[in-house]
Amino acid sequence: MMKKLYSLLVLFLALVVVAQAQTKQSPPPAGPAPKIELGQYKQFTLKNGLKVYVVENHKQPVVSMSLVLDRDPILEGDKAGYVQAAGQMMRTGTTNRTKDQFDEQVDFIGANLSFNSSGFSASALKKHLPTLLDLTSDALLNPKFTQEELDKIKKQMLAGLATEKENPDAIANKIRMMLLYGKDHPYGEMMTEESVENISLTDIQNYYSTYFKPNIGYLAIVGDITPKEAKKLLNKSLKKWKKGTVPTQKFELPAAPSKTQVVIVDRPSAVQTSLSFVNPADLQPGAPDAVAAQLMNAILGGGSSARLFINLREDKGYTYGAYSSLSTDEILGRFNASANVRNAVTDSAATEFITELSKIRNEQVSEKELSYAKAYMTGNFARGLENPATVAVYAINTARYNLPADYYANYLKKVEAVTAADVQAAAQKHVKPDQIYIVAVGNAGDIADKLSKFDKEDGKIAYYNPSGEKVERSAASMQVPADVTAEKVLSNYTKAIGGKASIDKVKDITVTSNATIQGMPLVITQQQKGTDKFLATVSMNNNPLQRLIINGDKGKMEAPMQGVNKEMTAEEVSTQKLENDMFSHLRYDKFGVKTKVTGMENVDGKAAYIVETEQANGQKTLHYFDKASGLLLKDVKSLQSPQGVMTQTKTYSNYKEVNGIKIPHTVETTVGPQVIKAEVQNVEINKGLNDDTFKI
Repeated sequence: MMKKLYSLLVLFLALVVVAQAQTKQSPPPAGPAPKIELGQYKQFTLKNGLKVYVVENHKQPVVSMSLVLDRDPILEGDKAGYVQAAGQMMRTGTTNRTKDQFDEQVDFIGANLSFNSSGFSASALKKHLPTLLDLTSDALLNPKFTQEELDKIKKQMLAGLATEKENPDAIANKIRMMLLYGKDHPYGEMMTEESVENISLTDIQNYYSTYFKPNIGYLAIVGDITPKEAKKLLNKSLKKWKKGTVPTQKFELPAAPSKTQVVIVDRPSAVQTSLSFVNPADLQPGAPDAVAAQLMNAILGGGSSARLFINLREDKGYTYGAYSSLSTDEILGRFNASANVRNAVTDSAATEFITELSKIRNEQVSEKELSYAKAYMTGNFARGLENPATVAVYAINTARYNLPADYYANYLKKVEAVTAADVQAAAQKHVKPDQIYIVAVGNAGDIADKLSKFDKEDGKIAYYNPSGEKVERSAASMQVPADVTAEKVLSNYTKAIGGKASIDKVKDITVTSNATIQGMPLVITQQQKGTDKFLATVSMNNNPLQRLIINGDKGKMEAPMQGVNKEMTAEEVSTQKLENDMFSHLRYDKFGVKTKVTGMENVDGKAAYIVETEQANGQKTLHYFDKASGLLLKDVKSLQSPQGVMTQTKTYSNYKEVNGIKIPHTVETTVGPQVIKAEVQNVEINKGLNDDTFKI
């Protein structure tokens, strides 16, 4: 089957994901709270209203700057995404410098400079600070917005949305925010392909003209500089930045759930469920119970030594990790507890979540737990102060949120003063297991009945699609006609790509593709001769990153960067033959593969039959075939990794005919956060590949 074209990328992507994953660390053991000396800062305000905070640190000849524009959230409507795009556009050239010229000058002085929709971050050696300020002020005051750059940014945003569609955790986050805040609130509205396409240069210009005003700005400057020096430089570089009136916004919030409600986003291909429990929390920055609430969350789900992790992973083995978070916000904060669990234990996992959420409300935490959490928070606070930038952030927060002037100076006293009763009171106020949204992104057929008992609205589960639109259960998955079988779907696929007679004429085939991952250019080559000789290679700059070779009943896999050089077992050879055979669907019987139609689903607006295949080793894969054309649109399967189960998704498009056979010339492979888009450059059929090509 042509979907096997890029199977070698699976190992490469998985290894990249694992390499990037952070090792979980347990908090340090309890100990005496260190004596904290809060760093000093100087504050002044420029004539244009910009508030500046300077923290001196002369240990290294470096200066960093960070600007925050304190504006209200913006409802973007049918152009959701334009605020994000505007932030990215701020760094794409000015009226004085092209983007390339700007980038070259930043690089020449070894500086860092990045913008977002509500400010910028910049740093450089002290001797280059005047040049950095010149560049920063040029970007800040003279941005040049071009259609060419906007088109690039929109393309990147659309690629991100495509990746999120296959990410259950990303879907769950969007649905949680929509439920808590509503689609007509800036926190709850969703960016879509349509809204991104609607963004225009006028939207970007209007956002900049309206919100990039100094009088709503807080600028932190940290490093080898005095307040006097900073003021002189800023008065010169920012004197043309004029203050202006910035609109304010107020939004109504939806009512919190009166009873526990279960919400499911049906993903028929999912073998595990992204399960979360979320409720609104009236917790503003610096609130009287904010410190107690932080300690409560640390005990409940703040890390690998917290209750949720120990229960659901260590004791029950339901997941690779279970955590909770409690966020503060000027408008409305939120509590969330979540884990990815196997479909079979979704209800058991939900029971344990509810048990733990109820327990921390109903029983006081032990003195040992509280002491441990205090030591952890104290240590984090102390370590944070080792970075002078933290002092600047604290200074800005004090002003932005109207905190007492000594709020951070007395922070450790607040931590030490928290009692077990305070923790329980915070839990009772902010954690509401009887008035909570249970959001599950997974296979509704496997999990709906299991979760219905948790819904207090008479067990009437609410169903949403990934775009946040409420749907009926029957509409969540389309019905498959009774006469459609896996054999028929696979037969139609064979006909769609050229027919069995054309496939049988293929004696050997070589497919070469170009791709990139994290900016690295890759060349992917796959060669096949007959049904038992395969060679797949991923290379960069003519250097092989991975090679997989099979010759008869022997096989070998090499990955020099990861130190892999192993002979395959007989079972592995059999599995890899199936994975790499470009027309393996014609040989399912030989490999002992079981097939069945499990449903229908829309794939990018196309109705598709879902065919599940199960290999002899138990590996299951879902294949999505276009009902109209018969062509393969997508594959989805789960992979085991040290971080748990990761979903691998491949999409196929741009089919072109070569020697009577249609081959997808664009294949996009997603594993975890990594995406490789491969474009076929050349296909050669029946060129007489030499047997030595496959020599092991």
